[in-house]
Amino acid sequence: MARDPSRPPAGHPAPSRRHLLALMGTGLAASVLRPRLALAAPAVEKTVQPGAGLYEIVVSSTTGLVHVASVGKRGENAAKILGLDPRTLETKSSIELGAEAAFGMGVNDRRGLLLGTATRSGALLVIDARSGTVRARIAEGERAHVRQVIADEANDRAFVTVFGGRGRPSAIWVADTATNAMATVITEGLDGGIIGAAYDPAGDRLFATALQSNEIVEVSLARKAGIRRFASGGEGPINIVHDATSGRLFCANQKTGTLTVLNAASGELVKAIETGAGALGVTLSADGALAYVANRQAGTVSVVDTRGLVVVANLATGTHPNTVAVDRRTGLAYVSNKARSAPRGQPPVEDPNGDTVSLIRI
Repeated sequence: MARDPSRPPAGHPAPSRRHLLALMGTGLAASVLRPRLALAAPAVEKTVQPGAGLYEIVVSSTTGLVHVASVGKRGENAAKILGLDPRTLETKSSIELGAEAAFGMGVNDRRGLLLGTATRSGALLVIDARSGTVRARIAEGERAHVRQVIADEANDRAFVTVFGGRGRPSAIWVADTATNAMATVITEGLDGGIIGAAYDPAGDRLFATALQSNEIVEVSLARKAGIRRFASGGEGPINIVHDATSGRLFCANQKTGTLTVLNAASGELVKAIETGAGALGVTLSADGALAYVANRQAGTVSVVDTRGLVVVANLATGTHPNTVAVDRRTGLAYVSNKARSAPRGQPPVEDPNGDTVSLIRI
């Protein structure tokens, strides 16, 4: 009997997703992939406009919702955190924050928390994800320029990056999310404008981006200091993720519009990948096979194969893609897209492609 051409030969397993992605990057996929295993092209499945002034986005298994920060229209003091259905993107919940808008977002599902950086007032907001109650407001000093928040669920910690300027040093806050108190403020060795960070639990360390000096800073949490620096491989490094499996860092560089891949142990540049103007947010898929890069000025999200280190798709999602969040249970990705803004004192700009959330399916 002739062999079914849709099946692999005996003893040859079906190609993995990483292998399929690598083939897509080389252009060989069409000639070698079985029809039944052909990898669907990444696509934007749905886009909605849930609210005004959208910023960062997260997925919570506590609520089963996609939560996006909405700072509201300028001057209205009507900030919210919106909860969207992960399939339909219909708004299911709204946490009212008033004047204390959250810009950055994090999630601690072990304790059922949402975390928000209130950049205007300089505080970390600790929010009960189910009830929407603000449990605590954690701050150090006055009006610190807080930006990114990362949850360490296993140790009940939250790491907050504080961008320096106007005579103030950059810092990383370590907050205790069990007691809702500040545990440590790290400032040593954090020159260069610290703005983004990635957490490596195995090494008990952070890798922070220094926007002004175009460097990555390794921060020892035990020593409470930056202990090593190396070049980011691009200009304007802003957001970064660490892949424990490969031992690599993936850094979005805003000025050069690149995703740089670096060896975390040596600091060596593995490759610089052009993604698009204003590369800003970067997130890995649950299996680490893909990196999503939000290109703020280009209006696209690049889908990058992390094995072949090639772009497999550039998807138009909205005016200013900001951040990407991945649901680790389903593999679906969600993008927050900011709207075009008018100069201060001018009426708002009508932007049908802004203040949107997009759903990407692979």
